[in-house]
Amino acid sequence: MRGRRYAGPRFIRLLAAVTLWTGIVAAVWGVAYAINGATQAPAEVTVPVSLVGFADPEQVYRGVRLPDEATLRPASGVAHLVAQGSTIPEQLLARGDVAVTGLCLGAGALLVHGLFLSVLYGEPFRSGNAGRIAGLAGLVAVSGVGGTLPHVSTSLVLARLRLDPSHQAEMPIPFAHIAVALLLLVLAEAFRQGGRLVRGLEEKGADPV
Repeated sequence: MRGRRYAGPRFIRLLAAVTLWTGIVAAVWGVAYAINGATQAPAEVTVPVSLVGFADPEQVYRGVRLPDEATLRPASGVAHLVAQGSTIPEQLLARGDVAVTGLCLGAGALLVHGLFLSVLYGEPFRSGNAGRIAGLAGLVAVSGVGGTLPHVSTSLVLARLRLDPSHQAEMPIPFAHIAVALLLLVLAEAFRQGGRLVRGLEEKGADPV
């Protein structure tokens, strides 16, 4: 007996279209945002730093007075160092997390779009879907690594300003991204095995549904 339908064809088509266009917009915007930052050099660049070691958050960094072209914007545990005279690599890396996330969303949207279409045509275990899900896992992991790029920019800025680099903001470990990527890999394996079972039934002439 067939169970009730959870998503109709119209809804799936709409969701597939929205996902695809959202991913395209995210990819274009992320890259444009980073490129726009590169065109701002040598204007100010904002990078994350740790407040540890700041005697006076407004002026002093580990006993070293900040140069005139640098200021701090204190926050909880982490501050943002705003420095003039930026370079193109500093600007690109400072916004690199947005660019990488946008590109991953764009590529992920293409993969999810393919998954939606296979469901629409009644072939959820179509050959290639397991690879699409595994690809999503890889994109999630890459986006997590992309989140560390602003911290690389911090290193460049501190070196240029001749400030002690030992107290830059701690580089984040993307635990959430890793967890989601691992779950997606398990889901990919489930789809791989499901596809193998469906193909086995088709070879025997049985109805796989």
